[in-house]
Amino acid sequence: MKKFVLVVLLLALALGTAAPTLAGDVPEKLVLGMVPSREADRMIVSLDGLADMMAAEIGIPVEAFVATNFNGLVEAMGTNRVDIGIFGPSGLVMAEDRHNVQIILSSVRRGATSYKAQFNVRADSDIETVEDLRGRTLAFVDPASASGFHYPYVFLLEHGIDPEEDLIYMFAGAHDAGAISVIHGDVDVSVSFDDVRTNLVAEFPDVMDTLRVLTYTEAIPNDGVAVRAGLDQDLVTKIQQAFIDISDT
Repeated sequence: MKKFVLVVLLLALALGTAAPTLAGDVPEKLVLGMVPSREADRMIVSLDGLADMMAAEIGIPVEAFVATNFNGLVEAMGTNRVDIGIFGPSGLVMAEDRHNVQIILSSVRRGATSYKAQFNVRADSDIETVEDLRGRTLAFVDPASASGFHYPYVFLLEHGIDPEEDLIYMFAGAHDAGAISVIHGDVDVSVSFDDVRTNLVAEFPDVMDTLRVLTYTEAIPNDGVAVRAGLDQDLVTKIQQAFIDISDT
């Protein structure tokens, strides 16, 4: 798992005041969930390790849950099947809007609080400009993904291409799955976070030469962590601190 640093986003801390202590649920077991950005069984192994570290920090067993899509994780938090969710920016907004989750952390990677989405094409493709995408096949990631759908979709509209009219598109389900579809020639272009190719080097050693980045979207806020509504506030503070402590290791 790549090292990442987490910074607190709680409004109370931003204002320099202590969050109120509220009585709430203290379950016998916590469930930590996320949606894989790459092939699912590798993500399950990775998330299990984080769950074990969280359990050691908090003192409560933590079980890993890998959702099949972003909406599934949002709804799992809304029905109390998942207590802690790691989301992309769109998922955080959706979960807060639908189920009043509490956003407690945001990630900072390599000193940056944002990233971009990229359009991936084969290096030998005749696609050289955004206009060349017209009439092509494209793999988005998930309808609730910021870098895998929302930002690229709007980017295309801003460049005069209506995905509904000018493209044939599908959803790959994961960022690396879309990129692999381009490598195999199943689609002409895919979208992903930057740079998805680094996740594929082990499987495709020549991926940097095989897959070319056509262009990038504007900056997207980083992912973050939320807890479901109703958790005990002292427990929420422990969860928050556990992520921060783990990020230092």
